[in-house]
Amino acid sequence: MLDNSPSVYERLQALLPAPPPVSRHHWLAEHRFPTGRWGIALRSFSQVIFINHPLSGALLLLAFLLQSPQMAVFAVVGMAAANTVSRLLNLGQSLRDQGIHGFNGALVGCAAAFLSESSSLFDAARMAIFVALGGGLTTMLIELWRRRFHRRGDPPALTLPFCLTTWGLVVLVSPRIPNSIETVQAAASNSSLQALALGIPHSFGQVFLCSDLASGWLVLLAVAVASPMAVALGTCGALVGMITALASGTDPAAIAQGLWGYNGVLVAIALGGIFHAPGRRSLVVALVGVPLAGLIQAMQVRWIGNLPPLTLSFVLTTWMMQRLAGRALPALIPVALHAVVTPEEHRKRFLVANELLGSFRQNLKQRTESTFSSVGLEQPKPERNYQIQHLFNQLDRNRDGNLSLEELRHALAVDEASDGTQPRRTSALNDQLEATIASMDLNGDGRIDRNEFNLLIQRLQRLRQEEERLLLYLMPGDTNGNDRLDHDELDRLLTSIGQSPLTFKEQAFVFMGDKQGISWHDFVDRLLLS
Repeated sequence: MLDNSPSVYERLQALLPAPPPVSRHHWLAEHRFPTGRWGIALRSFSQVIFINHPLSGALLLLAFLLQSPQMAVFAVVGMAAANTVSRLLNLGQSLRDQGIHGFNGALVGCAAAFLSESSSLFDAARMAIFVALGGGLTTMLIELWRRRFHRRGDPPALTLPFCLTTWGLVVLVSPRIPNSIETVQAAASNSSLQALALGIPHSFGQVFLCSDLASGWLVLLAVAVASPMAVALGTCGALVGMITALASGTDPAAIAQGLWGYNGVLVAIALGGIFHAPGRRSLVVALVGVPLAGLIQAMQVRWIGNLPPLTLSFVLTTWMMQRLAGRALPALIPVALHAVVTPEEHRKRFLVANELLGSFRQNLKQRTESTFSSVGLEQPKPERNYQIQHLFNQLDRNRDGNLSLEELRHALAVDEASDGTQPRRTSALNDQLEATIASMDLNGDGRIDRNEFNLLIQRLQRLRQEEERLLLYLMPGDTNGNDRLDHDELDRLLTSIGQSPLTFKEQAFVFMGDKQGISWHDFVDRLLLS
């Protein structure tokens, strides 16, 4: 078969009418908000806390403004410098559009607002220059990291460029007062419950070094408008982090100000809903990681207390938990940060994969055991059933109630030039049609009746509807990055949705003796025809 010949899935799609456009009537839908440079800027703010939504970015900018106008200005300067360097170095439009290259620069700007020792215009301008240089440096650090760690499964840079750049800025600009960024203020009350209650919004705010309570609530709201699941995860992470700190005798005033909760917020969202599909296993990994982040932060304060902890413990914890989870729970498949919009969308991808792969696994077992039955299959809606039957009548040229190989060939064949490749293309089409007939022909009579055709079209419509979500879930399973799916990778994907690995007979059916694995479009054909 030619490598560039259309797959069965692609050929059969041509038989169906174009799918209706996806309608999004919700007033918070992402497409209702600005794109272009404004969209990039706002996403750069929101990506700090794993949100990819312009409205969230606008609320975060308002939170910076409430904290101090200087913070808002410096955050914009750092973000703009980071994205400008990305553009000048031509580092990838798609990552820049999603705010991946700008969020570390924005954080550097937020931190710099605490390092200005006076309110003079000269000092502010000097600091703005440092922020611009630091913001651009974060982009170069991200690119250096990407070149060193570019394989799937390698640790992401996260906020490490922000930490390194900010520490350098602290030493350069304000060496005498390095703790000014995370100073504990005197508390009005030492009540543990009050500390926990105040610590939740403050923990969200401290992700951006915002100590003001109103700013903290705005940060929490910015997350909530895009992802209620992320808010729930972040709140759990903050509470676990603060309770762990209280149990170790930490000053309740520091807990109330969110200084021991913000790393927990980031760890819980990252591990519980972004890098892994939200579920019980990912939640356990996240909640185990939060106390570890607190321990690492305590070690930082004790051993390198002359520098603010920032988010280093979040970075180290995420790396360690992903590595440990990969060994202890190999079915917990990680994804790249830029591949996920919200935990909710990640969960939908998991459910789609669970449904389609689960159906594939069940059908495959029945086929290899010759026990296939159409009993219990979901019946299509009346209007869709009418469309399927109308299509069947169009293809059934001799009106005998069955589709033959010749009738399918006539329906799927396309006009091709006589250029020497036509015989090979015809042979490829014949091979595909024979495989299609064999897969659809449940009663073994060599033809496809209405029920068998109905079943195939239902699968085709379902695959077309959810193909993007399915492949976004499946792609990280390609651990060696060769764009093919081998035996071990497919078994890991099946395990991730609670299915048993393939038997030897099932492997032979799927891979057909190909030891190198099958391509993604061939696997989609297997999903359709199994």
